[in-house]
Amino acid sequence: MSAARIPAVRTLVRQFAIAMVACTAVAGGAALAAAPDAAPAATSQQAGAENDWPKAPTPSPVVPTN
Repeated sequence: MSAARIPAVRTLVRQFAIAMVACTAVAGGAALAAAPDAAPAATSQQAGAENDWPKAPTPSPVVPTN
């Protein structure tokens, strides 16, 4: 590379980085502005004694025979 191209490449990289930061800031601001209007995230149901899911039938005890 010639000596004249190195400053041009640095300028290009710097402008690209500034544009990327600006776009990220705008997108983040838009996400924050839309967040209060968004529906809340669904809560997951934890398995336990109070769940309403179908349960497997309880097996009846087997009486051993001799």
